[in-house]
Amino acid sequence: MRDTTHSNTVIITRNRILAGSVLSAVITVSAFFLIPYLFPTVSHIKWIAATISSVCYLFLILFLSRHLIRSIQSSFDDIGQLTLSVPLVASKKFIEAREQCESVNENNSDHAIVNLKQELCNLATMLEALEDKVSQRNKAVFRAHQALKNERDFITQLVDTAQMIVMTSDDKQVIHLFNHYGEQLTGFSREEVEGSDVARFFPPGHWSETNNILKELLIGNIQIAQQEAELVDKAGSLKQISWFHSRVERNNEETMILSVGLDNTQTRAAEKRIVWMAEHDPLTDLCNRRKFTEEFEKSLQTAIRYQHNSTLLLLDLDRFKDINDTSGHRAGDEALKLVAKALNRITRFTDFVARLSGDEFAVIMPESDEAGAITLSEKILAELSTIHLNYASVRHTISASIGIVNYPLQDATTNELMGFADLAMYRAKANGKGRYHIFSLDDQSREQLQKRVYWKQKIEEALENHLFVLYFQPILNLSNNEIQHYEVLVRMRNPETQEITLPGKFIEIAEEVGLIQSIDHYVLHHSIKKLGELQKQGSKVEFAINLSGAVVDTPVLLPYLKKLIKRFDVDPSALIFEVTETVAVANLYQAKLMMTAIKALGCRFSLDDFGVGFASFNYMRELPIDIIKIDGIFIKNLDINADDQLFVKALIDVAKGLGRKTIAEFVENEAILTILQNYGVDFAQGFYIGKPQQDLLSGTH
Repeated sequence: MRDTTHSNTVIITRNRILAGSVLSAVITVSAFFLIPYLFPTVSHIKWIAATISSVCYLFLILFLSRHLIRSIQSSFDDIGQLTLSVPLVASKKFIEAREQCESVNENNSDHAIVNLKQELCNLATMLEALEDKVSQRNKAVFRAHQALKNERDFITQLVDTAQMIVMTSDDKQVIHLFNHYGEQLTGFSREEVEGSDVARFFPPGHWSETNNILKELLIGNIQIAQQEAELVDKAGSLKQISWFHSRVERNNEETMILSVGLDNTQTRAAEKRIVWMAEHDPLTDLCNRRKFTEEFEKSLQTAIRYQHNSTLLLLDLDRFKDINDTSGHRAGDEALKLVAKALNRITRFTDFVARLSGDEFAVIMPESDEAGAITLSEKILAELSTIHLNYASVRHTISASIGIVNYPLQDATTNELMGFADLAMYRAKANGKGRYHIFSLDDQSREQLQKRVYWKQKIEEALENHLFVLYFQPILNLSNNEIQHYEVLVRMRNPETQEITLPGKFIEIAEEVGLIQSIDHYVLHHSIKKLGELQKQGSKVEFAINLSGAVVDTPVLLPYLKKLIKRFDVDPSALIFEVTETVAVANLYQAKLMMTAIKALGCRFSLDDFGVGFASFNYMRELPIDIIKIDGIFIKNLDINADDQLFVKALIDVAKGLGRKTIAEFVENEAILTILQNYGVDFAQGFYIGKPQQDLLSGTH
């Protein structure tokens, strides 16, 4: 457009110059011919005409040129003004460009220049609009680019901060991307990993599976796969990784594999720990009853299938409760640990050792005979005897009673075999503790076992639910015919029928199964509590409480009595403790120490069932006792048996000589009572005096 405008201007100017030249030439030629015609007489008129014509031509030329030059100069000035707007347009200064164009006066300008001005203004406006569009497009592109960049940065940050390994690999199994968490977990840097082979993260044992999965993903047979595999990090530590592999299409051309690995090392360790804890005793690290039951069943089935003989040893620690009661549970726990270590140390690697309950252990001896079981039992007993625990001023020794049962035994199940071993163990305990006993079907053990299990459960139920009740049998003071002295007796109440069971039914079994001490403590607690209540009411009553043989050589009794006397604020002189002659003689030295210590509290002692022993009179002198209770076997026929009368009279005389009080039990009639009064007996007890009952009597007999 600009070239067209310029061409038109040139043509117009050229036409004006040509017209002026032609007009000047016409005037000059006319003057040249007209002057001679008008002045023919003048000489040299032609030269004069020629001169005048030339002068006129020059004058016309000058006149026309000045006019044309002024016109051309004005046009070129306008063109120059318009030309100055072009760099402004090029510099995107569109407002200044339009102002420059507007400075050209259209009234004095050529039409072509006016058109040129309009074109330049339009061009500036059009370019400005185009520039605005380009600017808006650039801004939109920038915003989109920034959004993509932010999204890319977010995804990168997401991948890097995700608490799992994230990596991609191509069809040649070359890693292209490896995130920051992967660096932290494996110890390998991104530079080390990217460009390397995927196989580096999978040990040989798992790579074959991984390789097949990646190939199936690449060819499109599967879209996603899950895999559990191990990973060895840079430090050589083993990690447990759950991998999730998936197929990813890239630009519809390249297929990539996205592998995401979740670190399950701690989870797997926790699972293993849970399984271990479910099968083991956390204190001793031995297998527990649950695992033992499972292994025992396997061992029995294996023995039956292959006709092999195996052996079960059941161990129960003797007087373990004493350790807990005197030195606390920490001492008890330490004792159990030492026992567990000893068992692990002396058993075979094929033997299975377990802790079944508090102080009960078991050893399964596969493919062993009775001789092997005896040898191991003797080793166990010898090893346990070397264990000594010193807590404060108390020194504890460890011993155990072991029950042995060989299996298969006819058609006995694991539960029945455990019952047989339990029975043998209690038989060993009854034989003196620190011993072993081999089970045999020849001694009617099944019935004994059923009886023992039944009463053991009854005793445990009674202890837990306070089903033991105290009965009080009056003892008559023959010097004043008053009853202020009672023997405390224990009975068991059936919660459903309210039937009362006498101690003859359950005491022996309680001694065998290790529950007698709990019964002793139950009776002591409730008797001393009852005595405290009566003393607060002003009563002068005295209680005689029986102590079993289980507490004679235990260090628990003395601190327990101190605690009860202080707790219930009783006068200890009203407490009389009875032990049988048999119990005292079984461990004379220990019994003497125990009696001396308890008497130091202010309590008294009575020797029960006196006279049944071979050297009773000697024991009466050796033991620090206050009262002699003559055994009922010498009293119940006293009114008709002269030998009994002779013995009882001698016994009473000796007791008086030693300063001991006497009690005669089994006084069943008045005749016996009269004889005893004549002999000088201090107290009488029996059904003729009063039967045991829950309430106390009052007044005189």
